[in-house]
Amino acid sequence: MTPASASPSPAQRKPGHARARLLEVSRRLFIMRGIDAVSYGDIAKEVGSTRANLHYHFGNKAELVKEVFAVTFHEVRAGLADIWLVPSLSLGARIDLLFEDAKTRFEKFNQPETERTPWSLSSRARLDFSAMDAEVAEGISEMSEYFEECVAHAVQLAVGTGELRADTPVEDVVLMITPLWYFGSPITQFSGITRLQNHYEAAKRTLKAAYGAPAK
Repeated sequence: MTPASASPSPAQRKPGHARARLLEVSRRLFIMRGIDAVSYGDIAKEVGSTRANLHYHFGNKAELVKEVFAVTFHEVRAGLADIWLVPSLSLGARIDLLFEDAKTRFEKFNQPETERTPWSLSSRARLDFSAMDAEVAEGISEMSEYFEECVAHAVQLAVGTGELRADTPVEDVVLMITPLWYFGSPITQFSGITRLQNHYEAAKRTLKAAYGAPAK
């Protein structure tokens, strides 16, 4: 226990730190246990707080869930932009980065090849969220659309740089890549992270064989 006379850390002095901590813990518990299964009491116990504090910050659980998703959507969009929208990477390198992101999130919630639990909030919500708010459902849909737009942009860049042939069917390539992202969490849940990596590597080999520009 921190002594009463101890000074708070810089992070603890920042406005909103307590709220951010509640959101972080809520998201982790929602992913690990399922949104329906986690109560305000569970979150309060994990944080060392009270139900009243959660109600003070968020009102009811439905509002907390919406805010957890809103923060997650913001972070995911930023991460996708770093992978898919910067101009200097090859398509193969982008696919590698997408897998590394999945692996990092997998390892946050699983020991390799021993535990297999979901690591994606959206994936967990699709599995066992009985009362998904329309705003959350729309947000998941918008994230999917954003991902596909990012991949299409990267494929067009790869055509422009000569990595892929000029006649590469952009929409077909997008359809090949997007399931890796959409279904990464279920694949690892049932088959492990190595299996997901095999899917990524197979996609890279297939793209290169089918649409790779011939060496000069």
